[in-house]
Amino acid sequence: MGWQTAAACRDTDPELFFPLTDDDTSLIAARHKMAVAPICGRCPVATDCLRWALDTGQEHGLWAATTPTDRRAIRRARSAGVPDPVADTDPMCPACSLLFPMPAVDGDLCARCTERREAA
Repeated sequence: MGWQTAAACRDTDPELFFPLTDDDTSLIAARHKMAVAPICGRCPVATDCLRWALDTGQEHGLWAATTPTDRRAIRRARSAGVPDPVADTDPMCPACSLLFPMPAVDGDLCARCTERREAA
């Protein structure tokens, strides 16, 4: 996690990023999210932070100004083949937006879309 040394929050009280409640809809959580948004908004490694939180399954705290509920929604969308515009910069199929599981060239079709094109 070398990206942490460049994080805009590195000198901020960590308690700000961990509201005392797991209820994302609470006033407390909303206040914390509003407080961290400007910090995360100017952070040069916010994308790395979000990717790390998604990849490691962080279920608590605000990471790149996302709540656990936000991150669960991103993971559900990813599993359905819908990339997150911030966390997913990897190439994806232009026909169905499925993320490629291995390195590919932007603009290439996934195997399923290639088969459909050839069958048509």
